[in-house]
Amino acid sequence: MLRELLGLSQSWVAKHAGVSLPTLKNWENPDYFYPPKREAWDLLEGLWRQADAKAAGLVDIASEAARTARERGVEPAPIVLTYWRGVKDFEKRFDNGDEGSFRIANAATRLAADRLHALGLPVTVMYAESE
Repeated sequence: MLRELLGLSQSWVAKHAGVSLPTLKNWENPDYFYPPKREAWDLLEGLWRQADAKAAGLVDIASEAARTARERGVEPAPIVLTYWRGVKDFEKRFDNGDEGSFRIANAATRLAADRLHALGLPVTVMYAESE
């Protein structure tokens, strides 16, 4: 579930968890009781914590901006969140970008958009523009 929520491919997780793709597929197969090794859980949970922290930061910024707007007597403008079309666009913008970082950024955007919507704050998600 965490792999899918983060938008990571099975092959990416298998590579970074140090297992074969068939092993990872067995972990996800409901017909087998084949629990993942601890390192795989640690990898995905660590990536989830990063996405959650980024989302929390975005929500904090948006909430503060909305509060400030309302104090000034205006309705807050929608907060614009960035979504990346692909890892190549992400890598162009960030020298240290990789598929994991790209997926974390997009997962954080999805989480933040959902949280802002739940708070009743206006939000817009837009693709990052290619350079």
